[in-house]
Amino acid sequence: MDKTINTLEISASAVKLVVGYELDGQPFVLYANKVRLTQAISAGEIVSPDQIINAIKTLANDAKESTGIEIIEVVLALPTIDFEVFRGTQTTNTLANKIDRIDIKNIMALFRKNRVDPNKVIVAILPQTFKTDNEQSYRLLPLGEVSNTLTVEAFLHVLPLWVYNTYIDITTKAGLKVAKVYADKYALTELLNNPTSATNTYFLVDFGAKTTSITFVSNHNIYFSRLINEGSDDLTYILAQKFGLELSVANRLKKDYGLDHRNVNVNYPLATGINEAGEEVQVSLVDIYNTCHTFLKDHLQKVINEIKIVGQTQNMPNLNKYPLLFVGGGSTIYNYEEIIASDRTFPDKYIVKLDTIGARSLTYAVNLGLIKAYTRYTQDIGDERTSIGTLTRS
Repeated sequence: MDKTINTLEISASAVKLVVGYELDGQPFVLYANKVRLTQAISAGEIVSPDQIINAIKTLANDAKESTGIEIIEVVLALPTIDFEVFRGTQTTNTLANKIDRIDIKNIMALFRKNRVDPNKVIVAILPQTFKTDNEQSYRLLPLGEVSNTLTVEAFLHVLPLWVYNTYIDITTKAGLKVAKVYADKYALTELLNNPTSATNTYFLVDFGAKTTSITFVSNHNIYFSRLINEGSDDLTYILAQKFGLELSVANRLKKDYGLDHRNVNVNYPLATGINEAGEEVQVSLVDIYNTCHTFLKDHLQKVINEIKIVGQTQNMPNLNKYPLLFVGGGSTIYNYEEIIASDRTFPDKYIVKLDTIGARSLTYAVNLGLIKAYTRYTQDIGDERTSIGTLTRS
């Protein structure tokens, strides 16, 4: 068995821990679990740290009891807030006139010294091309190749310093070390990065609980990401308020029935609510369908409008030639396919289905992507095995 990788995502809806490794290009999961959060995070800011710390501790203890693996350090996902992507190039002289692991680590240090902004930090350096002094290019690090220099062209992922520090700090307070961090949307794209797939340029729509992100990916590289402050929890609140339901009941109806119209003519009550007058209200399948349909259709239109704005600001015409790939809990609402099929703006739209051993739920998509991202990192760079901590402005 390959060395296990512990991955942690702290999202608005839950803390998620997945333990596994990569096998034949796909994550193999040994443990996956989550602890739900209640208003612990607002717009990315942690407002209930004790709730998150307790959740992390609970998961770490449960993982040890379930697998016998002690969780000491994790690869951590960071929320993609004010996310930026830069391209950079660095060159170093090789120490032994041939390329060694130490040379790529020196290159990484050079990249990190170039702080793009005192309020921001490079969270990931993703090598695209390795070049020797004779201009020979390689996709993977050419260990042992004779060369006086090594040049690396890379994408740099940048996030606000407060995001970086906040999420690392809460993790360390829960007793865990952080081995590596990645933006959560990069983790998702890495999960979808399959050399045999014909889809390598697309819009990734992450329909989350609190927000919905739209990320443009080309040749499996992120170019930009936009955020809509609306998620599937908003639909839960609408159902609860409209029919006087407990939030837990509204959430169950949303997930289990959603756009189920197989028997819309049957008004058999699925739940009982209380209206503003204090009277009982019977909630039928058609009530749920109509409410969900209205919200989800409006939500999809907001996604499409945001993409149109991107096309105008980035001078990118004909964006509808690229497919939309949907992930996130919102895309698992019953029969969500009906909504995306109703739109003709983008002919190609798909809900991502996972083919992962041990955890096929989209709930853990970010964690699964972290396993692939960290595996790629150790192959490209080498496992540095150094924990990272919070930073100060400079």
